[in-house]
Amino acid sequence: PQAESGEIFFIVGGDEENLSAIAPYLEIMGKMHRHVGPSGAGNWIKLVHNALGAVNAVAVAEALAVCRNAGVDLEHFFQVVKNGGGMAYSTYFDKRVQRIVAGEFSPTFTLDLMNKDVGLANRLADRAGVPAPIMKETQRTFQEAMDNGWAGEDFSAVTHVIEKRIGKTISDK
Repeated sequence: PQAESGEIFFIVGGDEENLSAIAPYLEIMGKMHRHVGPSGAGNWIKLVHNALGAVNAVAVAEALAVCRNAGVDLEHFFQVVKNGGGMAYSTYFDKRVQRIVAGEFSPTFTLDLMNKDVGLANRLADRAGVPAPIMKETQRTFQEAMDNGWAGEDFSAVTHVIEKRIGKTISDK
């Protein structure tokens, strides 16, 4: 959707002096761009950024499952997190919770692509010598979603793994 609407944020690696030659094209295709360092740096940032989004997806699914099993109204939970001033609110939370509760998992970014990125981010962490147990557990959960056939759904469909673990759906369906 962001590509179609021209709202992509380009993360650009490479020689900064070459940026001026491609900047006019980036401005046509996206809302902004940022030079982030040498060749490869853009990829690394994108992978770690997506891995952080994936961690958030699993954490939100677990939080919704706890609320569902505890009998908490999910709309109340959504409103408190969104408006309560705590640090749990995120773009993912805002854009996905109500879709999850509605059982809506049509893809904007597929689960298989997110799984790939989390795997690559974990390889980067390993090469950088950084233990990343939360990212590794996130990848295991995404892989479980892949193994269960949800690869083509939105990456928020990782929620199905949590639903399977608790034996009920989070959605109101």
